[in-house]
Amino acid sequence: MNAKIHLGYAVGTGDAVGIPLRHMVITGQTQEAGKTTALEALIARAGVKAIVFLTKRGEGSFAAARVIPPYFREKADWQFVASILEASRGEKLKFERAWIIRASKGARTLADVQGNVQRAMQTAKGLSADVYLTLDAYLDAVVPQIAQVRWAPRVDLRPGVNAMDLTGLTVEMQHLVIRSTIEWVQEQEQDTVVVVPEAWKFLPQGRGTPVKLAAESFIRQAAALRNYLWLDSQDIAGVEKIILKSVAVWILGVQRESNEVKRTLDQIPAGTKKPKLDDVQTLALGHFFACHGTHITEVYVQPTWVNDLDAIAIARGVLAIEEHPPAPRRGQLQEPTVNEAEARQLRDDNVELRRRVRELEEALHRTSADSSSAKGPESAPVSGHRDHGNPGSTPGSADALYHEFKTRLLREPSVLRVLAEQPEIRVEIERVVIDARADTLRGRIARLIADDFFADGQSAPAAQKELGRRGLDPGPANVYKELDALALLGFLTIEQGKDDRSRPRKEYRAVPGMKVNVVKR
Repeated sequence: MNAKIHLGYAVGTGDAVGIPLRHMVITGQTQEAGKTTALEALIARAGVKAIVFLTKRGEGSFAAARVIPPYFREKADWQFVASILEASRGEKLKFERAWIIRASKGARTLADVQGNVQRAMQTAKGLSADVYLTLDAYLDAVVPQIAQVRWAPRVDLRPGVNAMDLTGLTVEMQHLVIRSTIEWVQEQEQDTVVVVPEAWKFLPQGRGTPVKLAAESFIRQAAALRNYLWLDSQDIAGVEKIILKSVAVWILGVQRESNEVKRTLDQIPAGTKKPKLDDVQTLALGHFFACHGTHITEVYVQPTWVNDLDAIAIARGVLAIEEHPPAPRRGQLQEPTVNEAEARQLRDDNVELRRRVRELEEALHRTSADSSSAKGPESAPVSGHRDHGNPGSTPGSADALYHEFKTRLLREPSVLRVLAEQPEIRVEIERVVIDARADTLRGRIARLIADDFFADGQSAPAAQKELGRRGLDPGPANVYKELDALALLGFLTIEQGKDDRSRPRKEYRAVPGMKVNVVKR
């Protein structure tokens, strides 16, 4: 692994800028700074395995990431239970620890803890009854979901960006998954980066959370195995100071609000050079201050899709970011959305064009048959020379040339044999159009195709899970049947893939270049 990662090019000079691979913070206003693009570029050039977490519905971050299932390892010690409650309440526990310790005794799972709480509620009175009632309510936010989700047995990381989609989980459950993943990386991995989103929420100052307990241990011990923690947050002021003191690299993007910028600069450890407040407020998209040790550089962070010459030109101010082509879009080509009237007209046009093509083909066949009948039987003796007395064989006549070539070929046994061994296959290809409503299974799967879900290949269970996440689980048999039907129609291909344990499995991949019309009604 390289000691430094190429970050981009210095603003003004265009000199290459690199940063050390260490624990890192990246800040900046969402949608204005370009944090996700910067993180993707750093991960790609560092050559590490990285795990990121998607926690908010509708966010488009890390669209090109390899999605892996969530991992959770259950614990039931009283510190763990207390951290869940503090994360749920958003405040530090005061006097409830004694009840938590009693409820956690002998428990191996959180369900055991809740069972102890519910038994204690039967005889508790006064303050104890109120505390146990509160504990039971908070555990109700976690315990049922633990039983409902199908958890991965391990964290299957590969080089590049690996993403866990946690948008369907409660905040309490998101804490537990991120904590379990951090512990897995600390115990099982090396050369790995863990990216914690919304650090102010998962690593808050002044109260415990499951993520915070794991992160404090990770940031002290993991660097020996070249495992690093990267914090992604718009506002860093509310993040745990013990963790921030261990961060060696700070990447600061644009922030508009003066107090927010000042709080961020105040968190940078003493001895690290800092930019001025006004300079941070005026940063452009993709421009950051890179601060580590005594170094501070305003840099244009080079995205993965921008070449070196263009990146240098942007850093020098010769080329505006708006003039450079945007990031390439992944997946199949998607046509513009059309309304119902336009879609009906397109269908009618397709029917008319197919009818006219059939008429032309039939007319061509009739013309060819009439020409063959006019020539008479072809079994008559022929010579190797053109018969100039035949009016159909005048010099330059295409028919005469055809008959002469055929005659010579028939007189060459070797050529005749080759011709006989080369069968001709004629295939008529017709564009298949499927009209499917969004409330049918075919329509729902078509929507997944339009959303690039099958761009890199997906198994039927993965498609079933995504359909369930979007509303209704149709069951495995129905999903397999519909995917096979769409493959037969030419919308999907059936590929041989591998599961998380490298066992062969059947996957479905969208046909490249396929066009999809989405009709809004």
